[in-house]
Amino acid sequence: MKLKLFLLSAFLFFSLNSFAQNINTNPFWKGEIVLKDGTSKKGFVQVPNNPAQSKVSFKITNNGKKERFKKKDIESVKVFSKSGKEYVFEPVKVVLTIKGNSSLGRALLLVSGKNDYATFYVSYGVYKINKKGELYMLYRYTYGNDFPSMAYYIKKRDFEKARLLHMTNLARGFKKSANAYLKEDPVLLGKINNKELRFRDMDEIIKMYLETTKNL
Repeated sequence: MKLKLFLLSAFLFFSLNSFAQNINTNPFWKGEIVLKDGTSKKGFVQVPNNPAQSKVSFKITNNGKKERFKKKDIESVKVFSKSGKEYVFEPVKVVLTIKGNSSLGRALLLVSGKNDYATFYVSYGVYKINKKGELYMLYRYTYGNDFPSMAYYIKKRDFEKARLLHMTNLARGFKKSANAYLKEDPVLLGKINNKELRFRDMDEIIKMYLETTKNL
């Protein structure tokens, strides 16, 4: 068990940090950085490049002077594409195991769904901008030495840290994680346990869970 935990921790550590040395070439979009002291910086935010980056760049005007804010001081980062689509990133500590509370350093994760009770995050390589001017995630890997892996996390209102809900090729089954973290929605759990919904249906699972817990 300890060996499996070590291997999982090592894999996820390298997954989150493998792109840390990338030069961020993403554009500046209209957006907002909210700092942990409550300060709000509205203007133009450089779209984050990867979960492991340590700072986020900001300008009051598109041609203004660039400032950089440390990830550890940031509460959230919000950017808007040219079409008006909103993307939110939050720096969170990640716990990989169902039991225990040991975590990796903060990862700047993309929010995939949220209400007042729970937040879901998704991680899959680097954050890039496509030809339509929208954000997408890209995982670069070397065949035979690495493999692409998508991970989802959940952070409830009373959670100190985000917990790994499931990731591609994770040794423990998705049902085990679901039963540990999605107890508030027995109907949803029933569909997962009966294999009506699987990990590939995560968008629908998140939507159902957030609807059920919206008034908690």
